[in-house]
Amino acid sequence: MPGIFLSYRNIERSYAPMLVDRELSRRFGPENVFQAGRSNLPAVHFPTEIDRRVDECDLLIALIDPPWVGEDLPLLREPGDWVRREIARALGQGKRVLPVLLDGAEMPRTAELPADIAPLTRNIALRMRARTVDTDLLRLIGEVERLVPELVLVTLMDPAPAKNVGGPALLRAEHQVLPFRHRGELDLLAEWCSAPAGPPVKLLVGALGAGKTRLGLRLAAQVRGSGRPGGLLSVTAPAECLDRLGEIGSPCLVVLDDAEARPAQVRAALRSLAAAPQAPARLLLLARSDGDWLDDLRDDADDAVADLVDSIVPLPLAPLRPAEEDFATACGAFARRLGLPLPSLPSDRPETPTLLELQAAALTHVLSPHTPLDRPLRRILGLERAYWRTAGTAFGLPVPSDRVLAEVMATVTLFGADSEPEADGLLTSLRAFRGGPVHAVDSCRDLLRTVLPGPAPLNPLQPEQLAQEFVAEFLDSDHRLADLLDGVSDNQARRALGNLGRCLERHPRISGPVEDFLAAAPGRLLPLALTVLASLPRPELLVSAMSGALDRTPQDELPAVVDALPLRSDALARFAVDATERALGARDADAGDFTTARLARRLSVRLTYLGERPSDAVEAARSAVRALTALTVGEPAPVESVAAGQGSVDAELAEAHAALALALDLDPSSRDEAVAAGETAVARYRALPDGDRHGAALATALHNQSIRLRRVRAMPAAFAAATDARRLVEPLHTERPTRFRSLYADVLDNLSIVTHLTGHPDEAERLGREALALRRALAAARPDAYRSQLAGTLFNLGLLLTENERKGAEVGQLWDESLSIYDALSVVRPGHYDAPRDRVRAHLDRRKADHDD
Repeated sequence: MPGIFLSYRNIERSYAPMLVDRELSRRFGPENVFQAGRSNLPAVHFPTEIDRRVDECDLLIALIDPPWVGEDLPLLREPGDWVRREIARALGQGKRVLPVLLDGAEMPRTAELPADIAPLTRNIALRMRARTVDTDLLRLIGEVERLVPELVLVTLMDPAPAKNVGGPALLRAEHQVLPFRHRGELDLLAEWCSAPAGPPVKLLVGALGAGKTRLGLRLAAQVRGSGRPGGLLSVTAPAECLDRLGEIGSPCLVVLDDAEARPAQVRAALRSLAAAPQAPARLLLLARSDGDWLDDLRDDADDAVADLVDSIVPLPLAPLRPAEEDFATACGAFARRLGLPLPSLPSDRPETPTLLELQAAALTHVLSPHTPLDRPLRRILGLERAYWRTAGTAFGLPVPSDRVLAEVMATVTLFGADSEPEADGLLTSLRAFRGGPVHAVDSCRDLLRTVLPGPAPLNPLQPEQLAQEFVAEFLDSDHRLADLLDGVSDNQARRALGNLGRCLERHPRISGPVEDFLAAAPGRLLPLALTVLASLPRPELLVSAMSGALDRTPQDELPAVVDALPLRSDALARFAVDATERALGARDADAGDFTTARLARRLSVRLTYLGERPSDAVEAARSAVRALTALTVGEPAPVESVAAGQGSVDAELAEAHAALALALDLDPSSRDEAVAAGETAVARYRALPDGDRHGAALATALHNQSIRLRRVRAMPAAFAAATDARRLVEPLHTERPTRFRSLYADVLDNLSIVTHLTGHPDEAERLGREALALRRALAAARPDAYRSQLAGTLFNLGLLLTENERKGAEVGQLWDESLSIYDALSVVRPGHYDAPRDRVRAHLDRRKADHDD
C-alpha cells in the first residue's frame, strides 16, 4: 500500500507536523500517512515499527525547522538518532525523500551532515511559512500527488462497505453476501491484469443483474491480494484526479462501474492512458452495452484517445442463472450476516429469473419467514418501508404516510444531489415539506443519510433493480415529478432522465408518466434527455416518450430542442425529422432569414438520412438555397445575426447545395439536376476559407459528386473529382486517422471503381484492397455503424476482380462474406437491405450458373 512517512525532530516545538499530518490525512486518508505521535499504538515496539513504516512508505517527508539545522545538528551525528536513522534508511532504499523547510530554515551544507544522509542536500526542497501556510500546504499536496500518483488512485476508490447494514442494502454487490461463483471471464481478466504488456483497457458488458460489479470486485480483490492497488472508482471521484493514471509506475487496477453513465471520468482515464502507452495501469470498464456512449469516445478530438477506444473489444458477460442450492445458501448467508436464526426453508424453492431476485426472496424469508415469496423485490420494498417509518420516528419526525415516504424516497433516488444546495433545493420542493419548519428538512436529511447511506449528500435506494421497482410503483400512483422542477438543477434533472430511461427497460408501463415529465418543460428537459441517450441500453424507449412530449412542446421552445440534436443518430433519426419540421413550421417560410434557411437545410439532410419523403427533402433544400442566395447577393431580407459556431452564410449556402444534391440523388429521374447541384456545392466549398472543416466538407462533396458523375457515365470528370477528393482527405487521415478513416475509406472505395472503369485494373485492385482494410478496421470497432459499408466494399472488390480468372475463388469468398453480412443485417432491420442483398445474391447465382455451364 503506498504511503507517506513524516520525519520530524520534535512535535511540540512546531505547528508543522500536526498540520501537515492533518491535511495529508484529509487528502489521502489517515491510513496512508504515518506520523509517530498519532500512528504508533501502545505496546508496539518503537524501533521495529519505525523501520517497518519506513520500509513500506513510498515517500518520506523530512520536516526541517530552524533548530534542525542549528543546535540540533550534533544530534544528527549520533548513530542512534531517530531522525538520522529514518532518513538514512529511506535514502539507502532509493525511496523518494522530500525536504520541507519550515519558517526560514535553510538546507544544511553537504559537509555538515553524516555521509548516510548527506544525499538529502541534493533534493529540491519546498518551503513552508506560517503566514503562507494554506498556499504552501496546497503546493505540498500537489507535489505529493506528482511524486506518488499511486496515492491519488487509493483515495479515488470506494471505501469498504459498512458491516452493520441491514435490509435491502445487503443485496448490493459490494456486500457480497452470496458466495462468489467462479466464472471463466475472471481468469481472462486476471491474466490481462498480470500481463507485463497488452491493452490497458478492457470493457465488460452485460445486462442489469448479470454480475458485472461482483466480478469487478472479485478481480480487484485478487489484484490487492498480490500487493497491487485495485478497486472500484468512486462515483464522486473528480475526473481531473484521473489525469495522472498513466503516471503510476507500478501495476494497478481501476474498475469503473456503470461506465456509460460516467463519461467525464472515463474520458479522463482514457486520455491519461493514451498519453502513456507503456503505463502498467489497467482500466476495466463495466457497462450494460457498448452502444452510443462508446461511439462518442471513438469520435474524441484527441486521436490517441479515439485510437485507444478503437482497440477495445467488448467482453460479453451472460447473466448467471440461479442454481438449485442457491436459495438455501443465500438464506444461510443472510441469517449469519444479520445475526438471526435460520428459519426452516420452504418446501419449494421460489422461481426467480435472476440471482438478485433469488437473494431478495432469501432476505425476505430470513426477515419475515411467513411472508409469501412471490414478487420478492416488492416484498423487500414492503419491509423497507416499515424500516423507514421506524427510523423516521427515531429522528423525531412524525409518522409519515406511505405517500409521503414514497415521494421522499423515490425523488431522492431519481434526482439525487451532489452538493448540499442541491439537496436543500430538492427536499424543500417536496410537497411534504412545503411551508414547513426548517428543522423538519434537516431531520429528513439526517434520516436519509442513515437509511440511504453513500458518498453524496443524497443517495439512491440500492440495488438498482430494487430502485427501479420502487420508482415504477411510485409513478403508478399518479405522482407528478414535474412539481419538483423548480427545485432541481439541470444536473439533477439529467440524472433523473437517465434513471427513468433505464427504468423503462424493465417497466415500460411508466412511459406515460415519463412523457408527462418531459412535456412539463420540454425546452429544458428534451435537450437534457438527448445527453443521456448514449448511456441507455435501449435508447429508443426514452426516445418514444420524447416524441410524445414533442407533440406538446410550445413553438417557442422548439429551437432549443433542434439546436441540441446531434448531426447523425439512428435512434434519433425520426425524432430529429419531427422536431426540425415542427420548428420550421413555427416560422414564416417566406421570411428568408438565416435561421429559417438553416432549419430547412437540416430538415432536408435528416429526411435524406432516413431515405423517406424525397420530394419534401428536395423542397426543403431548395427553400434553404433560395433564402441563403438572397442573403449573399443582398436582396431585401431580414438578416439575423449569425451566432458564433453556426458558420457564415456562405458556408451554410455551400451545405444547402450539398443537401439539395443528396436529396435529388434519391430520385433516379433527377440525376442531371443532382449533378448540377453537386457541382455548385463543390464550387461553393472551394470558395470558402481553408480549414479542417471546409477541407473535409469539400472532400465529401467531391466524393459524392464523383459517384453522381459515374452514374451518368461521365468517367473523366468522375475520376478527376475522386482523385481530388483523395488529395484533400489523405493528409487529414494521416494527421487524424480515427476521425477521417470512414471518409477516407469512402473515397478510396469509389476511386477504385472509377479507376477500374477508366482502364487501370491493377491500380483499381490496390485501391480496393486498401479500402477493404479500412472498412474491416471500422467494422471491427463499430459493427453497428460500419458492417453494411464493409459488405458493400466486399462486393465492389469482387466486381473489380471478376475479369481476372486466377482470382475467381477469391471473388466467391468476397461475395459470400458480403451476402452473410447483409443477411445478418436484414434480421435487425427487415427490408432495409433487400436491394444490396439481392444484388449480391444475383451476382453469386450468375457466377455459379456460369461455372456450371
